[in-house]
Amino acid sequence: MHMMVSRPEQWVKPMAVAGANQYTFHLEATENPGALIKDIRENGMKVGLAIKPGTTVEYLAPWANQIDMALVMTVEPGFGGQKFMEDMMPKVHWLRTQFPSLDIEVDGGVGPDTVHKCAEPVGRSLSDILVRNFCKIGKE
Repeated sequence: MHMMVSRPEQWVKPMAVAGANQYTFHLEATENPGALIKDIRENGMKVGLAIKPGTTVEYLAPWANQIDMALVMTVEPGFGGQKFMEDMMPKVHWLRTQFPSLDIEVDGGVGPDTVHKCAEPVGRSLSDILVRNFCKIGKE
């Protein structure tokens, strides 16, 4: 569950009760990431931690050994149809080299023309999880 909300703390228990097995929150949305990580674990879920394009990857680093997955947003959250921000890939590369066992997700603008940029190997594929959530369907 990727929670793009302003107060992620208030949704942990409802999501656990609803059956979520992972809870991903934006680092920028909480003042106490450590307490939130603990609460998510105590509610029986895996922990994902997301960062927006404007947030440095080093800001996530202190929490990396306490989470199951890091999510690097490759668009500004909340607006569909944006172009993939290739300049976010060094963040993914840095996470992969610093925390090789951490699952890494890339979300935003991923499609047939950009997916290869998310998978260029550094020991193993840069990204473990790719999100494609905007699709335009029309007649050929």
